[in-house]
Amino acid sequence: MAFLFSPKVRAFSDESLESYVLRVVAENFFDSYQQLSLAIREELHELDFEAHGAFPIELKRLNVYHAQHNSHFRMRALGLLESLLDLPNYELQKLALLRSNRRFLGSLSAVHRNGVDIPLSFIRYGGEDGVESVPICPQCLQDEPYIRQAWHIRPVEACAKHECELLHHCPECDTPINYIENESITYCTCGFEFATASSVKAKSHACVLPRSLFEGDALSNNPLLFLGTSVTHRLAALLWYQKRDAPNTECMANDSVNYFAAWPENFYRELDELTSTAELKLIDLFNRTSFRFIYGELIIYSQCLRPEDTVPHFIYTALMDYLHKLVELHPKSNKPNVADMLVSVAETSVLLSTTHEQVYRLYQDGVLTSAPRQKMQQRIDPHIGVFYLRQVVEYQASFGVNRHGMYLSAW
Repeated sequence: MAFLFSPKVRAFSDESLESYVLRVVAENFFDSYQQLSLAIREELHELDFEAHGAFPIELKRLNVYHAQHNSHFRMRALGLLESLLDLPNYELQKLALLRSNRRFLGSLSAVHRNGVDIPLSFIRYGGEDGVESVPICPQCLQDEPYIRQAWHIRPVEACAKHECELLHHCPECDTPINYIENESITYCTCGFEFATASSVKAKSHACVLPRSLFEGDALSNNPLLFLGTSVTHRLAALLWYQKRDAPNTECMANDSVNYFAAWPENFYRELDELTSTAELKLIDLFNRTSFRFIYGELIIYSQCLRPEDTVPHFIYTALMDYLHKLVELHPKSNKPNVADMLVSVAETSVLLSTTHEQVYRLYQDGVLTSAPRQKMQQRIDPHIGVFYLRQVVEYQASFGVNRHGMYLSAW
């Protein structure tokens, strides 16, 4: 395909895949992405019959994580496109959002890019239900006309470089800005040039999160911003905060930095309040009450990432420290207390940093005792409280308080 050539400026490391492909469209004088995709499909048909169908006709379906059953063909198609554009190997794949095997907060899907796992719910225009704005910074477009991948991340509401608010709507026609829908990086459908838009100076605290989210701050004691906290862990902490306290991403971006600045003291205060009022909420004895009834999904959400990293997430560490102290402060007595509440198989697997299957094995081996009598040959429901919190925490402590992960007998 002799007429196909890449833009004069190579892909920027922080550029989105869709942005770069739109620049390929412009450099090759195509009227739309669809014309380019059909031309590429025709070429790929000759080079690789299996992969040519994996190159989508719609720009919004281009990124790898959108592929349903043939993501490996999508990757192969991008590799063939790299050769057509005379690009180095993996140049386009580095820009793509890939599927990830990680799960946030126990069950939420993730995408992967450049060593960072991102909650799928944080990706603007990540779903198929409706159109969402992908905001821009007019001053960034003046510097270099391409879309930064960070603008796709919902907690990012300001430009850290120019300290201005990201622009969500066209100043001329008030249409939501979305370069994927419009297939234009620099212009609105009404003809307005985004680079000429006036910028609104962002509040100082609004720039703190986008400035430190991907770079980290070596001088900060805030675990959300600290350089030693990985980007994936920062994003997981934001998602955890949103699930608990923030009704929308704007509140999350504005309030999360202040919340984690007082970590973990404020977290412990919240848990102390729940603990102090636990007895007032009881409708049965503590040893017949599930942990979730008092504390909600506290344990499940503390598993910020799965599979976990070698170093546990700071939220999980803080929760485990609290539960160990809770058990110490409420020793076993004739009268059941808050440490005798029941945790489920799912919650136990989080507390022990192990799998559901290994928890079942601990039960079969008699290490963990089920509070309610279980029927023979009937599998325990993984979401019903059955094991005593005290017993699980004490078992975890027997491996060492700072030990991450259990070493159980082989099957």
